[in-house]
Amino acid sequence: MIHRMALGDLPAKHHIQLRENGKLLMEQMVTREGFNGPYSILYYRRPPTDETRVEAFELPGFCPVELTADQLLERRHLRSAHVGRRGDWLSGRRTLLVSTDLRLGVCKPTAEGRRFFVNGDGDELLFVTQGGGRLESLYGVLPFQRHDYLLIPRSTPYRLVTEDDTTFLWMEGRPGMGVPGEWRNRSGQLTDFAPYSHRDFRVPERLLEFDDSEDARSVITKRGDRLTVHHHRHFPFDIAGWDGAVYPVAFNIHDYQPKTGLVHLPPTIHVTFAGPRFVVCSFVPRKVDYHPQAIPCPYAHANVDMDEILYYVEGNFTSRRGIEAESISLHPAGITHGPHPGAYEASIGSERTDELAVMIDCTPPFRLTTVAEEIEDRDYHLSWLEKE
Repeated sequence: MIHRMALGDLPAKHHIQLRENGKLLMEQMVTREGFNGPYSILYYRRPPTDETRVEAFELPGFCPVELTADQLLERRHLRSAHVGRRGDWLSGRRTLLVSTDLRLGVCKPTAEGRRFFVNGDGDELLFVTQGGGRLESLYGVLPFQRHDYLLIPRSTPYRLVTEDDTTFLWMEGRPGMGVPGEWRNRSGQLTDFAPYSHRDFRVPERLLEFDDSEDARSVITKRGDRLTVHHHRHFPFDIAGWDGAVYPVAFNIHDYQPKTGLVHLPPTIHVTFAGPRFVVCSFVPRKVDYHPQAIPCPYAHANVDMDEILYYVEGNFTSRRGIEAESISLHPAGITHGPHPGAYEASIGSERTDELAVMIDCTPPFRLTTVAEEIEDRDYHLSWLEKE
C-alpha cells in the first residue's frame, strides 16, 4: 500500500496463463474495498484451497479477552513492563485495551512459533520495542529491527521469527489503516513535505521458502473476534511470484522527520498511520519551539472527541512523572489532562526533547481488559495533586 512492487515470475498481463515446467499456476487476487481499492495478484504452485479440516481455537488473554466489569472515567497508567515473557509471537500476546475500531496489547515471546496467522478483522501494526527478527508472509521475507513499525495488511498470512529479547506493541485497526491521505499527492506518491519518503519503507526481500512441516500447514485465522485453525494438505503459501500494492512493510521510527514550529504544535502534526477514526503518531527526538517566550511542554488539553493513548519507549518524558519505559497511559475523552505539576514551567528554555513514544488517538472509547487491570498504577489519576 506504499507503491507497486513485484517478486518472482509473472505473466505479461493479468488473468492469462503462467506455467512453470509446463504446469499451469493458480492465480489469486487479494483485493481491498471490493475491487475498488489496492490489490495484489499471486501465482500459486498449489491451489490455496486444499484445506482438510477446520477447528475452533482459543488463546485466552489475546482472543478471547475479558473486559473489566466496572470502569470509572479516570486517567490510567498501565505498567506493561510488568507483563511477563511467555509463549511465542502469537500465543504470548496480551490484549490490554479494546475499542470498536482499535485493539492493542503487548507481546514478549520466549518460544518459536512456526504456525501462520491471519487477522481477518483488521490491519495490524506492530512496534518493535526491542529485539528484531524477520516477518515471513505470503508476500515473502521482511527482516525487522528494534524500533521498527511493521504494517501488515488485513488477511495476510504471516509468522514472525524473533530474537530472544524481542518485545513489541501490537495494534489491530478496523477496518484498516495506512499512510494518511494528507501525506499523498493526487497520484498516490508521498509528497515532498510528508514526514517520510518512499525510500524509508522497506518491503519483502525475497519469496518465502517452501516449508512442508505440519505446523506450517496449520493456519490460525481471526475473524469476528474468534479464532479457528485451518489445516491444509500441503504448504499453502508456495508462491512462484506476485505483484501489486498490498503487502507488509517496515518503517523505522527514527526515519520519521518531525516538524517543529515557532510555538507548540499539536500532536497530530506527528501522524504516521491512520484509520477512519483513529491515528497513530510518532514522537521522536527533535528541536522544540523557538519563539523567545515559548513553553515547550504541552499545555493542558480537554479530550472532547477522542481517547488518547501514549506508549513510552525511551527518553526523558518531561510532562509526566512516575512514567517508565513501556508505560501506557490512557487519557479518556471527558477528562482534562496535562503536564504534571512543575513540568510546565520547568520546560521553559529547553531547546530539544529526547522522548521516543507512540501515540494513539481513537474516537470510540477504550475498555481495559482484566490483564490490563493487573498491571495498572491505581494512583495515577490523582498524581496531579500538589504534595503539601
